Amino acid sequence: MIDYKAAIEKGFDIIDKRGDRVPFIFNNVQNLYWQTLIKDWGLSLEGTREIILKARKEGFSSLIDAIFTIDFLLRPNIGSQIISHKDKETQILFDRVHFFVNSFCEKRGINRKELLDTDRTNFLRNKANGSYIYIGTAGAKTLGRGPTLQNIHWSEIGHFPNTEIINAEKLVVGAEEQVATGVGRIFRESTGNMQGDFCYGECERARKGEGHFKFRFFPWYKFKEYRTEVEVFEPTAEEKVVMERYNLDKTQVMWYRKKMEGYKTKALGLREYPTTPEEAFLAAGAGFFDPDILKAYMDRVREPTKEGNLAMDGSWV
Repeated sequence: MIDYKAAIEKGFDIIDKRGDRVPFIFNNVQNLYWQTLIKDWGLSLEGTREIILKARKEGFSSLIDAIFTIDFLLRPNIGSQIISHKDKETQILFDRVHFFVNSFCEKRGINRKELLDTDRTNFLRNKANGSYIYIGTAGAKTLGRGPTLQNIHWSEIGHFPNTEIINAEKLVVGAEEQVATGVGRIFRESTGNMQGDFCYGECERARKGEGHFKFRFFPWYKFKEYRTEVEVFEPTAEEKVVMERYNLDKTQVMWYRKKMEGYKTKALGLREYPTTPEEAFLAAGAGFFDPDILKAYMDRVREPTKEGNLAMDGSWV
């Protein structure tokens, strides 16, 4: 059985946020998610079905694609498909997977040309074990009902095309039939977008325990790097509520305050850096109520003093 965490941290390098090449050591959110994964699916991760609602730049795509690249390099006859929402992001995924393969070859003294029998920008095939990785953009004609796969990663599924010709539900549900039930791994990960879209509906289903996917939510404050040091800090009334509710310190709140200042509306910022799952879907759609006002009211909602069913006679049951 492969120890994926050890294989990734020893075998791969990555380009960090400063542009430096460094060993791929899991950050705190990746470590937290990894522990959750192996707790629910075991070390083999066989049969994994995950839907992840997240803040930006926490490292989920890097982790998932590293797992798939380890399969490509070390396991025979594994087909993996990695799909992003637009061409620019797909190029980032191309470059990352190629970089993983290059760093693996360098560390082990392997000639990349001898390892691969197909080496294209969007398709790699391992000469030694027959495994392959395809990387594409949602809506491409090559996606859909193709050969049997073992791994699928949908990156930013909440931002997939939504037209009469192609939409996320048709694309995702059809393509996932390529992975047999109880086999391989399917990851759907995204920031939020629009209430009522496919991503929103699937998150809600998973939150209720319906279907095969487990729901995960990782708010912005889980990432330890999201902090700004400050000497003088006076929280607003709204910030005081959030600090108390989520046990945040002043460096986190100051980082969040400055980040929100960069968005035209608070709702747009909440989509990218949500504190709750509900906030992730406030930004888009033609809602009757102003999303910023809704957010203000949501922050003032108190925890119920009691929960249960109220009987006709006024008693709790």
